[in-house]
Amino acid sequence: MSVTAVTCAVAAAFSLGTSSASAQDGSSGESATLYVEIDRDARPAVEGTSVTEWGKTASGESYSFTYRAGEAKPDNGKAAAAAAKCSIYISDVSFRGSGANAWFSWETSQVCSGSYGSQRIETQMWRSSWSGPRGYDVWHGTKSTTKSFIDYGWSVDCNDGGGTYTYYPVMKGFATGVGSSPTTRADNELRKNCGTNAP
Repeated sequence: MSVTAVTCAVAAAFSLGTSSASAQDGSSGESATLYVEIDRDARPAVEGTSVTEWGKTASGESYSFTYRAGEAKPDNGKAAAAAAKCSIYISDVSFRGSGANAWFSWETSQVCSGSYGSQRIETQMWRSSWSGPRGYDVWHGTKSTTKSFIDYGWSVDCNDGGGTYTYYPVMKGFATGVGSSPTTRADNELRKNCGTNAP
């Protein structure tokens, strides 16, 4: 199976104080990466990461907006009146290994509060093409949970030597009684020789 999902021990990972970049390149020094809270009851995210908040008011109006973790949220009247809301964020994508043993990896998170039933996440790796972005693999998702916070790590194998394209993962969040989030992409992208489809 080309995609692997694992539940991450988020608190433990964040307590290490290392950024994903420093962990990938093998450097051993302390990282200056800062982690900030997403809402009062949410887990931390890397400062500067794009965060999409989405929700529904008691009158049934949907809303969404995007901001950077650690910066002030936009002033949004619907958000203030939200009966239920969720915030999603996706890490930068990294590239590990080499040759036939290379793969992409990233993490997705969502926190929900208010009147919702259960929540889940879906994610997919996209690649560039002459006609616009295309799925490099199929959409993959987590199981539904009633927990307020979910965080998953994902990986997709590289089809080494299949052609050079630009790759980046995207995600969507879902919550019963709230709906679905806009599709949100990683802040970075990687140019690699991994072909048109995952192996």
